[in-house]
Amino acid sequence: MWNLSLYIVTWNVSTKYPDTLKLNELLDIDLHYKEKRLPDFYIVGLQEVNANPHTYVSSFFKSDPWVQKLKELLKPLDYIVAKTEQMQGLLLTIFVKRKHLYHIREIESEYVRTGFGGMWGNKGAVATRMNCYGCSICLVNSHLAAHDEMLEERINDYQRIKEATNFSVKFCKDIYDHDYVFWFGDLNFRLFNHYSGNDNYSPQEIRQMIKEDRLADLIKKDQLSLAMCEGRAFSELVERLPQFPPTFKFVVDSSDYDMKRRPAWCDRILYKARSKIIKNCSLHLEQVSYKSHPNYDISDHKPVSSEFKINVKEYYYNYEQILKPLRPLFSDSLSNAIKIPMLVVAPIAVTQMDTPSLSDDEFHDAPDHFSDDETDDEQSPDDDISQLVIKFNPLTVWNNSEDNEVEYILPPNFVVGSADWIGVYPENFTGFDEYYGYEYTETAGDKPEPVERTVKINFSASIDLPLQGNFVFLYFQSTGMRGYSSMLGVSDPFPVIKRCPSPRPDTID
Repeated sequence: MWNLSLYIVTWNVSTKYPDTLKLNELLDIDLHYKEKRLPDFYIVGLQEVNANPHTYVSSFFKSDPWVQKLKELLKPLDYIVAKTEQMQGLLLTIFVKRKHLYHIREIESEYVRTGFGGMWGNKGAVATRMNCYGCSICLVNSHLAAHDEMLEERINDYQRIKEATNFSVKFCKDIYDHDYVFWFGDLNFRLFNHYSGNDNYSPQEIRQMIKEDRLADLIKKDQLSLAMCEGRAFSELVERLPQFPPTFKFVVDSSDYDMKRRPAWCDRILYKARSKIIKNCSLHLEQVSYKSHPNYDISDHKPVSSEFKINVKEYYYNYEQILKPLRPLFSDSLSNAIKIPMLVVAPIAVTQMDTPSLSDDEFHDAPDHFSDDETDDEQSPDDDISQLVIKFNPLTVWNNSEDNEVEYILPPNFVVGSADWIGVYPENFTGFDEYYGYEYTETAGDKPEPVERTVKINFSASIDLPLQGNFVFLYFQSTGMRGYSSMLGVSDPFPVIKRCPSPRPDTID
């Protein structure tokens, strides 16, 4: 048994930019690095990101300042951006260790507007789903209706998001169809009972109770906890009750509560593990931490983070040939006889566990095969990724200002999608938006063949690459407008040259 870890952050940043902000503490980078247990995923959900027209338009051409700041921090640790999705002020970004690239499939994003009766995206949710080692995961970043007395609107927002979020992936159309669900954001539930009258605490009384560490008394007034108990909203999910002080509302640039509002636990992280039986396997989800980060004061909210571990059962395939092109992309050296585990994941219960993590050293230390009695009757065809990986024939050199022909090999019975494409990336790319050029594949509509087949594609002479550094091709299957589905192949790195033009006949003596 091994664990995969996810570190989730939610923060309402009140339209502020990160500028010189140091995010190491927010991501627990120093602690994780010291203990040699960097998470496999960093998932960051922000609310009230600055989305003025100029900023919003520029986001189509370059990364949001928050995403760029996170990339600068995580790139040296060998993370890449697997997916970023934004709806006005709502931003959801998923970072993943590079070594997991081949095991993330069917990424898809949807968003739901709930502001002004569903007409405006200042409130609502951005949701991203993916398959990871055979397990389906759904991540929801939401910002619900504000103010003490707007409880019914918050509940209606939740119902609207739950019903309107529909993915195209078979068997995982809805949020709660997934094996794991993590729902987080500025949920905006307050310490206020609309029907209690004079029994409600004043802002000053709440502040005093916080000073006296009477959080257990305060949580009894928490609208979210009451709504979950009554089955009105979020009752499908689990939350460890906050052991940290309310994260709203603060005077900006301080740790003092703003007495214009009742302090409240607006910023929450909830989760769910769906029961699913896998033969000869008991799998669990563990919440390792749940805390706020009071030292960050640029907003009237404090950020909240939570780390989770997913217990996984390993099945093995030999990827010596398949992963050979990835070797130069890994920061850690891999052995010549690499064997990468194919991990199939499904949760049974939420419990504590002490199984070891999947460390970089152990990642390629696997047996040559697995026995028939270890297989799972529910294993999906996608789980055998050795049958789905695209291989590229080596390209000796890329010639700028010329057409470049690329050859790639489709595995047996591979179905080419109408939106499949190949991008040209720097060798050490940190996100899938960093392509210098791309071409759609030319085999869409062809019938799958039972044998391997080699396909050629031409890249236009208009794609000029920098002469410094090496580059790679990545093959993607796309699911539509809001993102790619799966990264299925990566080429060997290749250099770039620009040849001198041939002399004209009239210049030859």
